[in-house]
Amino acid sequence: MVRGKQVERVEAGSIAAELEIGPGDEIIAVDEVEPLDILDWRLAESGEELVLTVRHANGELAVYEIEKDYDEPLGIIFALPTLDRIRSCQNRCIFCFIDQMPEAMRETLYIKDDDYRLSFLSGSYITLTNLREEDLKRIEALNLAPLYVSVHTTNPDLRKKIMNHAGAGEILPLLTRLAQAGIIFQTQVVLCPGLNDGQELERTIEELYALYPAVKSLAIVPVGLTGHRDGLYPLTPVTRSQAHFVLEQISRWQQKCLAEQGTRFVFAADEFFVRADEEIPSAKYYEDYPQLENGVGLARLLLNDWNTWLSILPTKAGRQISATVITGVSAVEYLRPIIDRLNRIDGLELTLVPVENHFFGGHVTVTGLLTYYDIMKKLHKADLKERLYLPAVILKEGREHFLDGYTINDLAAVLEADIRVVENLSQFLADLFETEMR
Repeated sequence: MVRGKQVERVEAGSIAAELEIGPGDEIIAVDEVEPLDILDWRLAESGEELVLTVRHANGELAVYEIEKDYDEPLGIIFALPTLDRIRSCQNRCIFCFIDQMPEAMRETLYIKDDDYRLSFLSGSYITLTNLREEDLKRIEALNLAPLYVSVHTTNPDLRKKIMNHAGAGEILPLLTRLAQAGIIFQTQVVLCPGLNDGQELERTIEELYALYPAVKSLAIVPVGLTGHRDGLYPLTPVTRSQAHFVLEQISRWQQKCLAEQGTRFVFAADEFFVRADEEIPSAKYYEDYPQLENGVGLARLLLNDWNTWLSILPTKAGRQISATVITGVSAVEYLRPIIDRLNRIDGLELTLVPVENHFFGGHVTVTGLLTYYDIMKKLHKADLKERLYLPAVILKEGREHFLDGYTINDLAAVLEADIRVVENLSQFLADLFETEMR
């Protein structure tokens, strides 16, 4: 039997929705050829005319002749993001966050992927340690760019040590080969004090910058350490003085790169500025924000949004509104002045609640890793306002589940609150004032 690809859902208003393709259906073929993975599928569905063979959940086999715009997606979301087996990570990085997670969480949270297809399609970072020759040739032939690469260090011996992988030292030859084939990269370094900082970081920046413009940018991110590191490599968090040193080191390189190439090239994650107790740079610093997924520039975008709204804030709310706003500890210093200013508006009563991360523990302070457990530990029903605003980054898997498996409905049932999930500051303010986003 031809192996089908199961549909998880279809996007509203899409071609697939019009054809009444739905969850549980299987894609058998496109133009009588079975797509073997997500890249095959994306190439096949990009055409203007195609014949789609589907086995519906009731067992009925259907063939659809489709005419559409070139590159217009059909709107099908598959149960497996790659259609076939996700390439798992072969490394045992000494700072791997998954190894630092509590036990008994959802099984999917322990999956370590290192798949070049997901890197190309969704911007996930890969190490290039598990690529076969056929993978390299496919990347070159299909010009799969940009790819997002976790470098950590260009020192071959040190990279082997950090990643616990015998082949990890080949990163520069791999990047050079792919660069010569026209592939471009966004890269990152997870900075571990005493290992890949100082002169080692200097070497890494220098050798990656030598591959510019194939290597478009480099993000330096402080290592994240939870409270679940028993038996793992002894690592220490980045201190305030170390953060200052890294920012100065990056600044020197930015001046050099700007003078030579017109780009800063290397960027520090926002957390370095927080730990160093320094102001977030202006929007100009972040250029076109190439490293947002690494937390480079998120704080600046929030401040930009606030500046846009500041000049048009009303003096009085349309009606009396009281609300509780949840955030992680690291974002408090940026949100506190905003909430204080909003509370000067007649009719608004907002309470900002910083939630400590007890679930992961350690030095985890970012909002995106808060859990149901953390929120419930902090909040008391009697203290809640009329509304409860949650940042969407807290929720995973279809925007319903917290990392510890509970759902928004679970939280709403216990707190008996009007919970509103917002993607960003603009959406929060638009909901607050019942107006459209700016």
